[in-house]
Amino acid sequence: MKLVGTKIILRLENNAHFRQLKAIFPEGKTKEYPKNHVLFNIHREVKKFRWILKGLVDYYIEFEEPEKDILVCQISEPMSTLGINGLNNPKRYNYKAVTSSKGATFFEIPITQLENYLAKDSKNTLLKNIASKLYHQQKSALLKQIELLQPVRSRPFEDDREFFMTPKTKPSEIINLMRCSPFLDQFSEKKLSKIAALAERREYEPHEVLYIQDRFTNGLSILIHGEVSIKRIEGNIEIKQRSIRDAGFIFGWSSFLGDKDICSAITDKKTAIYFIPYKELSSLFTLDTTFEKQFYKQLLWLIGNQINAAFLRYVGLLGKHNLQAVFHLIENNKSRLPLYSKLHQTIHLLNNVNTKEIAYNGLKNILVNGTSLERHIASLSLELLKDDNEELQFIKGLENIYSTVVNSNTKSVLEVRKQCAEATKKLFKNQNYHIDGWENLPEESGNIFIYNHLINDSQYTLNNNFQITLDSHFISAMVLQEKYNDSGIRTVRIGRGQEYGHQNYYNKLGHINVYTKESEKSTKESKKLSRSIFYREAEEHLKNGNNLIISPEGTSYSTENSPGPFKLGSFKLAMNMNTEPSIVPIVIVNFDNRIKDNLFYCKIYPPFKLSQHVKGKDTESLITFVNKYQKKYAEYVKEARKTVDKLVSNVTDITNLSEPPAMWSNEIKRLRKRVTKLDHQEQLFVFYGSSSIRLWVSMKKDLDPLNSINLGFGGSTFAWCIHYFDEIFTAVNPSKIVLYAGENDLSEGKTPQQVLADCQELVRLIYNKYPEVNLALISLKPSVEREAMIPNIIETNLLLSKYIIGELKAQFINVFAQMISSENRPRPELYISDGLHLNKRGYSIWSNAIKSALLIPETCPV
Repeated sequence: MKLVGTKIILRLENNAHFRQLKAIFPEGKTKEYPKNHVLFNIHREVKKFRWILKGLVDYYIEFEEPEKDILVCQISEPMSTLGINGLNNPKRYNYKAVTSSKGATFFEIPITQLENYLAKDSKNTLLKNIASKLYHQQKSALLKQIELLQPVRSRPFEDDREFFMTPKTKPSEIINLMRCSPFLDQFSEKKLSKIAALAERREYEPHEVLYIQDRFTNGLSILIHGEVSIKRIEGNIEIKQRSIRDAGFIFGWSSFLGDKDICSAITDKKTAIYFIPYKELSSLFTLDTTFEKQFYKQLLWLIGNQINAAFLRYVGLLGKHNLQAVFHLIENNKSRLPLYSKLHQTIHLLNNVNTKEIAYNGLKNILVNGTSLERHIASLSLELLKDDNEELQFIKGLENIYSTVVNSNTKSVLEVRKQCAEATKKLFKNQNYHIDGWENLPEESGNIFIYNHLINDSQYTLNNNFQITLDSHFISAMVLQEKYNDSGIRTVRIGRGQEYGHQNYYNKLGHINVYTKESEKSTKESKKLSRSIFYREAEEHLKNGNNLIISPEGTSYSTENSPGPFKLGSFKLAMNMNTEPSIVPIVIVNFDNRIKDNLFYCKIYPPFKLSQHVKGKDTESLITFVNKYQKKYAEYVKEARKTVDKLVSNVTDITNLSEPPAMWSNEIKRLRKRVTKLDHQEQLFVFYGSSSIRLWVSMKKDLDPLNSINLGFGGSTFAWCIHYFDEIFTAVNPSKIVLYAGENDLSEGKTPQQVLADCQELVRLIYNKYPEVNLALISLKPSVEREAMIPNIIETNLLLSKYIIGELKAQFINVFAQMISSENRPRPELYISDGLHLNKRGYSIWSNAIKSALLIPETCPV
């Protein structure tokens, strides 16, 4: 370490932020460190606070051996901070930091100096700056995960943010909810009451967007119930920050840092939140800077926690350090946890497969009964351990298959095989698998199914050292049982003396025992006898119309090395049968892999008769064919592996999707159901279009005495109105249709001329279905959120009015003029806090304009 030279100091003096720091902390030092210098280690006490002036710093999660430390993030943005953990107990670092550039320059002060200054700073300017820079580090930590994630199918998030406003909730209910939050429960009752007075309750359906990445959220959200995914899309990579399920959890607070949010928030199920508008809460802070200071200090704690969570997720994505990640999470919060907390024993229970279930049940119990901090840690732990828990459930599924067979009380082997198949189907129900070639299955049973036998991963070995062979069980249950209502007879190796579980299991299933190289050593005579029994039993099963499942290799291989050399047994069996069975090749891929990110693949190839390739019963001719066929089968395996690669990497460019958003499927169903609940359809006024229609929940009351129905759906454009028109209007008999769309069209980049063309196409559909219907169109409104679009909105309104009034002689209802100020700017008092959707005052203007238009003769367009 060395003090920075005069020339560098002079360059830094030109940096406004550096000058401000020097003015605040005149005794602070500017220091330069060489490459690979350890700035601090995990769990060490924080004594210094640093700002990066120049250079690159690597963050590591430490393990027992230094060479195994994992790089989780790199930061280089000037004025990024190091040492934020020193502002919160236990005032120790959560990770290791090492300089990785040739030289790295910092401005340093003792952490106590920063604490003293922040305590006295009434404007909280530095506190906010530190929080903002820390938020930028959170984005860097999140983006680091890209290198470990696979491309996914995804959809672009719609620009509209959809919700239903619900009546005001009692402040006491809101405060009780906020007490469930580890962020908010630090505030006094008085301060919570002030926040509660600002809360708007919003209700969302599944797959609706609360806010979109790289946009301002305009406030913060507090979860009441439901589930929200916080994620970011980078190209075709989806980065999941976390899933929020805990009541009281706050999210979407980036506006308070003056930043756009790094993620989007999308509901996974029906969800309710309290929304606290940024402007209103900021106004409270202006009046009470102590309140503001406490809020931003809590925000520092929360961002630090989320950065650490991002680091741990990265570790978890590596696939083998999930438990270590949870250990770090619990260790870093140990000083804040109650002494009696069950979380202290969690990591020990997770270390043994036989106690893991106790650990997971304990974490789930904490989600219900723990303190706010315990719930937060338990929720994050369960997320980090999602793959591990799925592995555990898979192993439990294997145990269930074994228990189902060995504990079966029936004497019918056919019934036992059926029970085994059902348990196997249950095992694969939640796994990714793909079966091709169903059309190649013979209609009648009594065939020999050959397959390439794959090794089992050792992780899936049961406590008695028995392994459920995934590939053969899959073929039995998922193919043969489905097609023939019988899972078939398999050939299985004779177990070794200590493998009682192995032999007992297969004897209950009535399979045919054969010797393999994995069987216990035996004499030539016993092997010869075994082969004789195999041919006799197998021939008998085939004569009785049973299917046989045989691996010609006689042992197992990895997918990469599959298939091994083929033995003659299964082919000799077919050759020596008086009534020749069909041989059906089945190719298996990836059954030797763990379930995480895996696709189990199976392909059924066309059946053949051996007599088509081997004349008579000539052994030499059979050997020649089998060797040649093994090479052909190896090509089948290569083809199957290529197919899997295509299936896994079949990613759609999310920027060019033309499919409707998934969130609309439920909404369209609701609209159709709404039509069926109408008392009558006489003089029915149908309002059709986007969210400004959809969110008009008081429409029926506001437009009384008109018989109106709201068929709006959020985020829609004229194009989507066209797409869903026939589906929505199946049972509607309108007297008049009132349209509102075009805003989202312009926001997506369409020109006013293109919006007009789409409108004309929708009108054509309407008149084709309802030649006598009356039509009206509401002008586009000037929203605060889309103020930059106003020139395009004006041009679009002009084109639409000429078409509606001039060509159609219909009604054009102009609301734009009443919603724009004398300075040609949108009137913010007409909109809710998102600046996009109308409040009661906004809808009052609409209802007056619409009633005035619709209650006068048709010959007078407005």
